[in-house]
Amino acid sequence: MSGLTTQESVAELRHELRTPLNLIIGYCEMLVEDATDAARRGALERTLAAGRDLLDRINSAVPPSRGEITESEFATLREALREPQERIVVATGELLSSLTSADPDPQFERDVRRIRSSAERLLMVELPHHVERARLTNTGDHPAVETTPPASPVLGAARILVVDDLEDNRAVLERRLRRQGHDVVCAAGGHAALDMLARDKFDLVLLDVMMPDLDGLAVLERMKAGASRDIPVIMISALDDVASVVKCIDRGAEDHLSKPFDPVLLRARIGACLEKKRLRDTELEYLRQVAQVIDAATAVEAGRYESGTLAHVARRSDELGRLARVFDGMANQVRAREARLREQVEALKREIGVARDTPRETARREPPVLAAGELFANRFEIVEEIGAGGMGMVYRALDRELGEQVALKILRSELVSDAASVERFKREIRLARHISSKHVVRTYDIGDRDGVYFLTMEYVHGITVRELLHTRGRLGVEPTLAIACQLAYSLAAAHEQGVVHRDIKPENLLLDAAGVLKVMDFGVARPSGGASGLTEVGLLVGTPAYMAPEQLFGEDFDQRADLYAAGVVLFECLTGRLPFEANSPVALIAKVLRDPAPSPSSLDAAIPAGVSDVVLRLLAKDPAHRTASAADLARLLTQLG
Repeated sequence: MSGLTTQESVAELRHELRTPLNLIIGYCEMLVEDATDAARRGALERTLAAGRDLLDRINSAVPPSRGEITESEFATLREALREPQERIVVATGELLSSLTSADPDPQFERDVRRIRSSAERLLMVELPHHVERARLTNTGDHPAVETTPPASPVLGAARILVVDDLEDNRAVLERRLRRQGHDVVCAAGGHAALDMLARDKFDLVLLDVMMPDLDGLAVLERMKAGASRDIPVIMISALDDVASVVKCIDRGAEDHLSKPFDPVLLRARIGACLEKKRLRDTELEYLRQVAQVIDAATAVEAGRYESGTLAHVARRSDELGRLARVFDGMANQVRAREARLREQVEALKREIGVARDTPRETARREPPVLAAGELFANRFEIVEEIGAGGMGMVYRALDRELGEQVALKILRSELVSDAASVERFKREIRLARHISSKHVVRTYDIGDRDGVYFLTMEYVHGITVRELLHTRGRLGVEPTLAIACQLAYSLAAAHEQGVVHRDIKPENLLLDAAGVLKVMDFGVARPSGGASGLTEVGLLVGTPAYMAPEQLFGEDFDQRADLYAAGVVLFECLTGRLPFEANSPVALIAKVLRDPAPSPSSLDAAIPAGVSDVVLRLLAKDPAHRTASAADLARLLTQLG
C-alpha cells in the first residue's frame, strides 16, 4: 500500500490543499462585504459556505498531527471535496452569467474567475511524490492583479510589506490590508524582500514560509541579524501544525497566521504587532534621547556643550524632558562660570606678567648652606637656592636617579628634633602623597643625610602670591577670585584625604605663568614639639596673622582652620593689608582672638558686597559660623558674578 509516510510530506500535502482555499475564502469575504445586489450576495455567500466546507473536510482528513496518508485515503478525500467544489463552480458560473455588456464590472469578473480557477485547481492537487507543487499563477485568461488605490488612512495605519511567491496570494492579502487603511508593498520572493527592506522603511512584514528562491525562515533569520531586526514579522503559511509555528517563533517572528485567513483574526494580530512595534519604537526613542543626555554630559565635561543641544528632548512632557531642561540650564550656568573663571585667570596672568617685569629689591639673606653644583646625598645636584622660610632652605636640584628637577627643602633642626617628630612627618607625608590635584605641589619623600633631614617636592617655576602682592600691593577682584577658586579646589582635594595644611599663607601659594595656582607644603606645615600655642607659632615666622583663633588657643582644630587662613589670604589680596595688624605678635594674636574683622568692601567700595560677605564668613571666630567645607567654598565662589 503506497502513500505518504512522513509527517513532513503529509504537511506538504496539507499546504497544497489549503493554499487554494486562501484565495477562495479571502476573495469571497471581500466580495460579500461589497455586495449590494441580493442575488449576487446570495451566490457569493453560497460560494463562501462551500469554501469553508472544503476547509473543514481537508482539516478533518489531514490534521496537523497526522504522520501518514495512503493513496486510497487520499482518493477518498478527493471524492469528498468534489461536492463542495462543484457548488463553487456552479455559484461562480451564476455570478459570471449575471454580468452584462450594459453593466460590466471588470474587477468583479476577475475576482470571481480567480475563485472559480482556484476551486478547479483544488482537485488537480496530487500526492507530493507524484507531481510538483501546483503553482497558482496568473495565465492569459486571468490577467495580473491591478494595483488597488489605497484606502484613506485610518488610525493605526501602517506601511506593510507582503512577501509571497504566488501573485494571487499577494493580491488577496494586499486587497484585504488596503481595506483596513494600510499602505501595502508586495515582494514576489525572499531576495526581493531583503532588497526592499534595505532601501525602504516598513512597520510590519507579512512573510510566506514556503518560497522557492529563499524561504521565509531564511529571510526571517537575515532580518533579525541585520538592521531590520526591530521590524515585527508575521509568518503566513497554509501549514498550521505546532512544529511549523514553533519554528517560526523560535527564529524571531512575532506571530503566525495560517491560510486561509480569518479577517477578524488578521486585523487583530496585525494590530497587536503594530502596537508592540509602537511601544518598542517609543522605548528606542527614549533610549536614544537618554544617550543624547549622556553625550551632552560628556560634552560639558570636555567643554564642548552647545546651548540648545537638548532642545528636542526638552520638549518631552515626562521626567526625561524635565531632566533635559534642568541639565541645559545647569550646563549654561557651568559655561558662564567657566567663562568667568577664564576671565579671572586672564586677569591674574596679566598681574603675574606685570609683577615679573617689575624690578624689585632682593632681601638680604644668609649665604646658602648648599652651593650651586654641589651634590647632596649622593643624588641631588644643587642648581640654585629658590627660597628660605621658617621651615628651612629650598633649592632647585637635579635628581640624578630620575633625571628630573625637584624642589629640595632642607628642614630646620627644630622641626625634627626627635624620633617621634620624624615619624609624624613621615606619616603626614604619606597622607599628603594621596592628594590628587593639579593645584597641589606633590611631596615626594623625606630623607636624611648625616642627621640633616630634607624633603623632595615637585618643582614649579613661578612666583608666590607673596611676591605678587609685594610687587602689586593688592589685586583686583577678578585675579583674587581666580586665586580663591583654585585655592578652594586644592583644599577640597586635601581635606577629602584627611589632610589639613595648617599653614595657608601667600608664601605657600605658587603661581605659574599660566595663572595656575599650586599650594606647597601639604602634610609638613605643622610644627613639631611638645608645646603648642605661642611657642609653636614662634617657629613659623609670620604665621600668626593667618592662624584661626582655635589654632592660636592650642585647641583641637579641623579643616575649617585652613578655610580661615584662606579668608585672610583673600582679604589681603583684595585690600593690600591684613584683617588684623599690630606692632607685636602678642598684640596681633589678641586682635585675632577678640576683634571682629573689618569688611573688605568698607575699605574699598569697588569690592562687591557678595565677595566681601564670603571673606567675612571665612573669618568668623567660631568655626561653626564659617563655610562648612572647601567644596562649599568653591561652589560659592563660582556663583559670584
